[in-house]
Amino acid sequence: MGWYAHRLQLIFYFIMQNKLSLNSSQHRQDFVEVLCTQGNHFVNNAPFQVTSTEINNEKVPVIWNTSNNPQTSWIASLLNSYGPYARAELELIHTPKYLRLFFAGLSYIAQLSMQMSGLGSGIFLDHWFLATNIYPSNRTTNDILLAVKNLIKEAADKNLNNLPIIIRSLTPIFHADMINELQQNGFLLIPTRQVWIASNLHEPSWRRHADVKRDLRLEKKYTSQSEWVAGTDFSDDDFERALFLYNQLYRKKYPPYNPDYSVDFFKTAVQTGFIQFYGLRLVNHSDTSSKNPLSGFVGLTRRENQFATLILGYDLELPIQYGLYRRLMLKAFLETEKHRGILHCSAGAGNFKAQRGAQFYPEFAAIWMQHLPGYRQSIFKTLNKIINTFITPYATKKQF
Repeated sequence: MGWYAHRLQLIFYFIMQNKLSLNSSQHRQDFVEVLCTQGNHFVNNAPFQVTSTEINNEKVPVIWNTSNNPQTSWIASLLNSYGPYARAELELIHTPKYLRLFFAGLSYIAQLSMQMSGLGSGIFLDHWFLATNIYPSNRTTNDILLAVKNLIKEAADKNLNNLPIIIRSLTPIFHADMINELQQNGFLLIPTRQVWIASNLHEPSWRRHADVKRDLRLEKKYTSQSEWVAGTDFSDDDFERALFLYNQLYRKKYPPYNPDYSVDFFKTAVQTGFIQFYGLRLVNHSDTSSKNPLSGFVGLTRRENQFATLILGYDLELPIQYGLYRRLMLKAFLETEKHRGILHCSAGAGNFKAQRGAQFYPEFAAIWMQHLPGYRQSIFKTLNKIINTFITPYATKKQF
């Protein structure tokens, strides 16, 4: 066998052994299959049925929230997003007291309106039980309209045709044309979050940010005292530890309406390759026979050139000089930089992300309710007008 033929054989063998790491579409399909059978056990405060539908020959998950419960996690509940979660977030951001009171009042109005009209529930299209959903670049408005048509028929068959259909995570930087087209075709658009996106990681200027330089020096300083662990190498104890660290941060330090994941969700996400976990462990040089528990971890997902930081946690009791959050976010930035991608940094920690080159954008949800009775449409259209009059202008101009 010649050298060239032998090399081709080695490449083919490598691809076959690592096909999941190279086929992100297969990652998602494998994850959807499990979601449809076990999804109602994956998020304890969003225990909803999960089905799938096809868009461009790809199976995507559909979450059926039928509870109209304001305590449900905001990731699958506009009722919680504009109710309890919004009020909890107001306590964490720096705004004048009169604005906090004003927005809190609007929050109670929105919650009451949604609950009384039954619009607090919904069918979430292409939703993965995550804070951020990433859509392919070839997704079109016609694709969405066809999927909505199929869902309306499915909902009627289940006697659930009283639910609006919701598409989350629409941002102008990625979906400007789609946002306009969806509105023109009858969707209502409401703001849901302010998110941070780093789109210049492929440019040399990104590393010239003063805070990025400090983060790189920090990473170098602690390299010999710690190690990065791939999620595929996590033990059961590592997964349990990751869930503990996540809960300490996102469900105790921050509002408890963040998703209450099960450890099976973490394991399934990693085992299918849908989310890449990176764990950070302090190295015990004096005793190599034992391993310290994880100090932190970050989870990344990818679709085409878009990356998103979906899940993160770190030990809040370790000294601040270890810079765990800085190192975890740097890991996400560097992985995205390596692939010349764009990083969706989700919401929160605005100053931190801005100092590392990210920019903020409003995020929207598109809501289809043309199949609902006229009086229910009127209630939500009135609420939508109030939101877009008082909240949207503030969210699109003010950095949080």
